[in-house]
Amino acid sequence: MSDFAALLGKINDTAKKAATASKTASKRSCSSSSNSGNSQNGNEVEKESKRRRKGLSNEESDQSTNIYIKPRDAYQLTLDVSFLCIGAQKAGTTWLHKMLCHHEKLSLPKQKEVHFFDWNRRKGLGWYCNQFPRMKYESNLHYGEITPCYAVLKEKDICEIKSLFPDIKIIFIARNLVDRAWSAILMELINTCRGLSAGVFANEFDDKELSPRERDRIERESDPNQYNDSYFMERLMHSTHTLRSDYATSLRLWLKHFPKDQLLILDYNEMSKNPKGFIKNVCKHLGVENEKYIGSLDEKELSTRVNAAMKDKKHTIRPSLRKSMENYLKPFNDDFNNLLLELGHSWRL
Repeated sequence: MSDFAALLGKINDTAKKAATASKTASKRSCSSSSNSGNSQNGNEVEKESKRRRKGLSNEESDQSTNIYIKPRDAYQLTLDVSFLCIGAQKAGTTWLHKMLCHHEKLSLPKQKEVHFFDWNRRKGLGWYCNQFPRMKYESNLHYGEITPCYAVLKEKDICEIKSLFPDIKIIFIARNLVDRAWSAILMELINTCRGLSAGVFANEFDDKELSPRERDRIERESDPNQYNDSYFMERLMHSTHTLRSDYATSLRLWLKHFPKDQLLILDYNEMSKNPKGFIKNVCKHLGVENEKYIGSLDEKELSTRVNAAMKDKKHTIRPSLRKSMENYLKPFNDDFNNLLLELGHSWRL
C-alpha cells in the first residue's frame, strides 16, 4: 500500500508540473500575441502604403487581375458615366463641380460628392444612375461626378469601375501637399467639434441650422492656435491623411488599370492663375470643348472659390509646424514629381 501511495504521489506531482507549464506557455503566448498586435497597429500606415505601392489592396492579390468582371447589378445601368474627378481632397473640386454644372453637354449630380464606389455601393447601380439629372437630348450628354475620396479607392473598386466604364476619363487636381493636408486637418478638426470621430468626413454640414451659441462653441474649440504641433503631426501621420497625401501611389494604382491618356492631372495653382484655361483643359479632356461656354462663365464666379476653407486663410500654419509637415511629406512630394516626369508633364509640385 505504501508503494501505491508513493506512486500516486508522483503522478499528482507530475500533473501539477504539467499544469504549471501549460499556464506559463499560455501567458507567454498571450504576451507574444499582444506585442505582435501592438507592433501591427504601429505599422498599419506603413504596411498599407507598401500594399498600395505594389498595386495591392487589403484583399488577396489574386483578386487584382486583368479580367474585369461586371457586378451582378450591372443590368441596372441606364447610362454611361464618362468621367470622374477622383481628387485631390481640398483641391478646388467644389469650385470645379459648380463650373461644370453650367455646361449644357455635361450632367453632374446636384450633390457634388456621391460617394457611390466607397460609401453607397450597397444601394446599387440603379440608385447611382438616378443621381444624374436627365435632359431632353440625353444621347449628347456626358455623365460624370466628382468625389475626391475616389483617389484612395481599393483596387477591387477600381477594377469594378473599369468593368463598367472602360473608356471613362479621370481627372485629378494636385495641390501643394502641406497646404492640402493643413486644409484637410482643419476641416477634420471642425467636424470633430461638430461631433464626428477624428478621421471621419461628412458630405456636408449646414451651419445655418446651428444656434449662434453652438456656432460660437465650434469656432472656439476648432481654433488651431489651441493645439500644439504634436497634435497636428499626429493627425497628419494617421492613415486618413497619409494615404490622401500619397498622390503617386494612388494614381499608379489607377494607371495600372487605365491608360495614361484617360488621366488628366492638373496643377491646383492654375485654378487661380488662369481659371478659364483650367476649365478649358478639363473640357478638352472630356471632349466637350466649347468656346461659347468658356466665354459665358461669370468672371466673379470664376474668381470665387466655393468651398475655399476660410479657416485656411484665417489660420496660417506656424513656421515650426510647416517645417515638420514638409519634412514628413517630402518623400510623397518627390515620388509625385517623378510620376509627373514619367508621364511627360512639364510642371512640378
